[in-house]
Amino acid sequence: MSLKARLAVTLAVAFVVIVVIGSVLTFFQARDTIRTELEAARSVATNRVAQLVAELPASRDVPAKLAGFVRTFNGDRRVKILLIDSLGVIRDQSVLGEDTTALPEWFVKLLDADPLTTIMPLTAASEPITAAAIVVDPRNELTDAWFDLLTSFGLLVLFLSLAFGAVWVVADRALRPLRAIHTAFMRIGDGVYAAKVMPEGPPEMRELAHGVNTLMDRLDAISTRNRRLSDRLLHLEDEERAQLARDLHDDVGPLLFAIDVDASRIRRAANTSATDAEAIAERAAAIVSAAHQARRELRRILGNLRPGTMPGLGLKGSIEEMIADLAMRHPNVAFDAALPDGDFGATIETLVYRAVREALTNALRHGDPGTITLRIEARGAQLYFAVEDDGGGFADAAPESGFGLVGMRERIEAAGGDMTVAEIRRPRGVRVSGGVPLSASALAETDIPADRMELSESTAASATTAVKDGQ
Repeated sequence: MSLKARLAVTLAVAFVVIVVIGSVLTFFQARDTIRTELEAARSVATNRVAQLVAELPASRDVPAKLAGFVRTFNGDRRVKILLIDSLGVIRDQSVLGEDTTALPEWFVKLLDADPLTTIMPLTAASEPITAAAIVVDPRNELTDAWFDLLTSFGLLVLFLSLAFGAVWVVADRALRPLRAIHTAFMRIGDGVYAAKVMPEGPPEMRELAHGVNTLMDRLDAISTRNRRLSDRLLHLEDEERAQLARDLHDDVGPLLFAIDVDASRIRRAANTSATDAEAIAERAAAIVSAAHQARRELRRILGNLRPGTMPGLGLKGSIEEMIADLAMRHPNVAFDAALPDGDFGATIETLVYRAVREALTNALRHGDPGTITLRIEARGAQLYFAVEDDGGGFADAAPESGFGLVGMRERIEAAGGDMTVAEIRRPRGVRVSGGVPLSASALAETDIPADRMELSESTAASATTAVKDGQ
């Protein structure tokens, strides 16, 4: 059953109860009023008959006096006078004032209003009339009560009908915005966030409409952001593929070429009559060295694609190994790293590892740094990281213009963290910093209260790994 139908049924039941209660109260009030009126009419008529009895002995024309007394009651709505002789025959009687034939009999029986008759004896002077009967007929009084009841009932029904209609109209206008809100939620379920709900109706409905519009705006922003992130992830995949191709071409390709050249020389030397064992051994050693170096390059490339050493080495060991590899490839760059011990969870460590790797790679690729400083520490309920270099800052590229940093920032924000990229003045360079929320289990692993988790300078210094000039 709809809300309006329930409201209609509730109002109808309430109105019926009001009508029943009003009818019952009106019935008891009418019955008491009729009884009071009839008693008063009988009292007045009795007093007048007593006065007539007192005046009859002094009257010169008693029959005319009696006839005139009866005529004074003609047209009376409540009292009827009857003159009765000694044989019980009615000699004269008055006529009631109104015709009461339209009064329902069930109403008369309901009020139990039978005529009241009072017989009062007259004096001997009124012979042959011996008594006067006072008949108090309630039917005219019942007629007034009946029409009053009909009028009151009609007014009550009219009032309740108007009230019902007004409540129905107000409820209909108040609930009408729910249809638009329902339609809006259906559109949200279908992924359509453009259509807005017009705020109308009572303040509560307008607030609800504003809430739905705000929800649609936020969902639209989230959907747009997800599409943008998806596009950037595609660009990231293309860039990672291009980087992989460059690494294979620039690092592994020359090594394979050197192996091919050395192997060809060995083959030519073996085919000559004067075999130079020393030259063959030298070339074989060169092949072994190139193969080892190619294996290291492949390991590095695979580590960049997926930091598979992290589950075994942890965050600190994985970053130290990455820094050692970068130091070998960039001997003119000094790396200063302060890294914490502990297990912060595979997901958090992977995010921080990738963010640090991206920051280091960008510093080496787009700048000319002499020193790169890396700090990772637990601050409050976050694992904080910062990478600074003195490579000259931003050139023509704007901050976070690369897909790598943008994608990494959005990955960190998706995990509830934040990351910023800013240019520093002295020494002129770039600073990449941010934090990832620690899980409850990671907080427990640290064994440090949340309000005192920031590493002191001495603790950070003890965890510092300095790799300089290829060491």
